[in-house]
Amino acid sequence: MLLKDALGILSKSSPYAVTTSGKPADPLVEKIKNYLFVKTDIECAFEEKLKSIKEEKLQRSTSSDIIFLCGSSGDGKSEILTRYSSGYENDIEFHLDATHSFEPKKTAIETLNERFTKHRESDKALVVGINIGMLANFEREGDESHTEVKKAINDYLNNKNSNNKYTFLNFESFPKFKISEGEVSSSFFQSLLDKVVRDDSKNHFRDLYNNCVASGDDKQLAANFALLRNRFVQKIIVELLLGARIRKDQFITARMLLDFIYCILTGPGYLFDNLFDGGDNELLAALVDFDPSIIRNKKLDLFILHRNLDFEDKAYSVFIDEIKIKYGVPKKLTPQSAIRLFYLLKYTSQDNNYHYDFRDSFNEESQTLYKTVWEQHKNYSGESSDKKKLRRFYDDIIYTAINKHANRNAPYLSKDEFYISSHNGCDLASEMELSVVYKSIESDEGTDLAAFNVYLEVNEHRLPLVPVGVNLLALMIGIVGGYRPNKHDKNSIVLLDELVAKISEMASLSDVLYLYSEGQRIKLKANADNEIRVSGL
Repeated sequence: MLLKDALGILSKSSPYAVTTSGKPADPLVEKIKNYLFVKTDIECAFEEKLKSIKEEKLQRSTSSDIIFLCGSSGDGKSEILTRYSSGYENDIEFHLDATHSFEPKKTAIETLNERFTKHRESDKALVVGINIGMLANFEREGDESHTEVKKAINDYLNNKNSNNKYTFLNFESFPKFKISEGEVSSSFFQSLLDKVVRDDSKNHFRDLYNNCVASGDDKQLAANFALLRNRFVQKIIVELLLGARIRKDQFITARMLLDFIYCILTGPGYLFDNLFDGGDNELLAALVDFDPSIIRNKKLDLFILHRNLDFEDKAYSVFIDEIKIKYGVPKKLTPQSAIRLFYLLKYTSQDNNYHYDFRDSFNEESQTLYKTVWEQHKNYSGESSDKKKLRRFYDDIIYTAINKHANRNAPYLSKDEFYISSHNGCDLASEMELSVVYKSIESDEGTDLAAFNVYLEVNEHRLPLVPVGVNLLALMIGIVGGYRPNKHDKNSIVLLDELVAKISEMASLSDVLYLYSEGQRIKLKANADNEIRVSGL
């Protein structure tokens, strides 16, 4: 078997992409899949729950527990359920896929109805593998005889609550990424990337790679394999995946990631090009917008110009010679491919570090700041040092961006005044005190990396929480720097406009209002007797 053929097992089009409880797979395929297996946090939690049920059943001889393993298609539910079903079959019944009915004349809902009816008559616990969408469907359409099950599902979907009898383990509740000290990591993704290319006697791909290098049959695939072995390249890829998650709201499943690995290794080009040229994979489609070769600045533009004009650059030639020897990448690269290679190796040290000259070009302020501020919110404990860090961020970015955007039609207003509306050439504004509700940040238990929650008060009136993602943060940073939003910012600007509208509504309730007309200001202030005091005439 050739390396490319073996890697085809990872492809989403492979017949082995989905695990079922039916006929066993080819022994070699099973060997490869078992080797690639990486235990996740949700699997550890699932295993602990099964063990506790088994222990309780030994004491009570019966169990009415129902465990829902919830998620989306391709996240690995079937893999986990298949792995544990054979070891707990004496104590627990398994319904592997609640998306299907398994009988042509029955719907998935009808099949679940039957399964729950059967469970009432059983002394065993029940495990159901189910998509979140199907969970909601059953809550709406399930038989009324299963009111208790439907109520438990409703409680979970609305409040994320489990109880002693019904347990919900959701893949989304076990984050795949972690941010610590501004660095992003993903033990699952990194382990999976590494296992495919690891120099390990248990890794069947390793032996086929060695054969590929020895024969020289597929030099491009061998080069891609060698590049992916680099731990710092793996780190770059994990960062790109985080970018797809937080900037594109891209959901990432285990099956999708395996197909992604297959595509970047066996695609039409070298690894650094395959990453950004798109393809028949959702992750590749998302990463097109992260292509470092589309960045425009003086240093990168000069590099492209010099390469297109074939100017002599001895340092670059030495760098490329070293890359060819180390990874098998060809010496003749387009400027676009070379920039992508610089990006892929930006954490990798060479004897000749020519690519380090371009590292600053690849640093994105908004994403770097986002990781820092997300972590500050997540770890906020109420200490004065924590509050000082967050206060600086809110003063410099959040407050300033809100004020500038709200007052864009009345830029003469001070930072404590808030534009409300205009009437017949007269601008209406109010005094505004915007403050952070730090207690709410401290009690916030959110773990979703897609956003951190901002809690604000306007003149002591509480606003609904505002989820701030990296795109909205990037827009705010731009506004602080003088950027004027346009149609390309439509998703983020809607969120900012909604926030400004809520603040405007609260600000209009202020006891102090200002009227501006032809350079003059009139102050209107309500007193304790509900009388309006006018000044500034």
